Amino acid sequence: MATIQEDILATIKRYDTIIIHRHQRPDPDAYGSQLGLKAILQASFPEKKIYAVGKTIPGLAWIAGKDQPLMDEVPDSAYRNALVIVCDTANAPRIDDQRWSNTLELVKIDHHPNNEPYGDWQWVEDQQAATSVMIYEFYQQLKDQGLKMTPEAARFLYIGIIGDTGRFLYGLDSEVFRVAADLIQYGFDYQELYLHMTTISENAAKFSGYVLQHLNILPSGFAYVVLTRTLIHQFDLGDAGTSFIVSLPSRVDRVKAWAIFEEQDEGDFRVRLRSRSVPINQIAEKFGGGGHMMASGAWAQDQGEIDQIIKAVDQEINAHAAAQAAQDKDGQDA
Repeated sequence: MATIQEDILATIKRYDTIIIHRHQRPDPDAYGSQLGLKAILQASFPEKKIYAVGKTIPGLAWIAGKDQPLMDEVPDSAYRNALVIVCDTANAPRIDDQRWSNTLELVKIDHHPNNEPYGDWQWVEDQQAATSVMIYEFYQQLKDQGLKMTPEAARFLYIGIIGDTGRFLYGLDSEVFRVAADLIQYGFDYQELYLHMTTISENAAKFSGYVLQHLNILPSGFAYVVLTRTLIHQFDLGDAGTSFIVSLPSRVDRVKAWAIFEEQDEGDFRVRLRSRSVPINQIAEKFGGGGHMMASGAWAQDQGEIDQIIKAVDQEINAHAAAQAAQDKDGQDA
């Protein structure tokens, strides 16, 4: 019986045009897995037309390399006889560029929980640290069937891995380090990548200070901050965006879970939820989002929904602590 990876490769071989998508508001793993797969397929099948589509986030445009466009311009007509592959996207509404629905066949490759199955082929491994790890394993498992790795592809996949592991701080296992070590052997400048991902502007540094100073920490260990559009504009962050602040609350020792509420142009709030040990993805799903057990996103329409999310996470942490205390007591009594 063929593996899902072999089925996907066989499907790829049947098409002359392949268009690769990923999720809206992309992070490094979304870009890394998408562009890494594109580079592998271009090297493996030079006769095929391989595209990567979606909006370009200015703060991550450096991923493309010098003087290179990050995304491709693809006419609507290209979808008529194309295979679409969607990387790193848990649910269909989050796919960037909804023209994917005009395709003949759809492949989903993802490492988020498969709560919303979609596509004709689904390869989902929610225990993987990053979709970029899966793309490398796709190459490694099937290189004897024509897949080729390049320094460009290795660079993209490495970016995805260090992005979704916080530069090897979480979501780790031995496979992550093995894949990273393999990718480095292709000779790209990984020190340059770290420079892009670790340095921030002076205004961003001041903004980081503001976030830490105004972090609300509840007795449960849940921390949150609400950022208005007016406030964000005052710091003039330019293309950097605000993604660099997401991990800041984790540096406070008594913080167990945290949320960043960021007001959008439409007036609603994007919510970035993170946790050290208490699952928060089910809470995110109740507010129009989802993701990993310890890293999810959601939406709050107004202050009322912000308060609901704060209450829900606070209660979850307290319930988890109470359950752990009861378990510890039972262990002592035994």
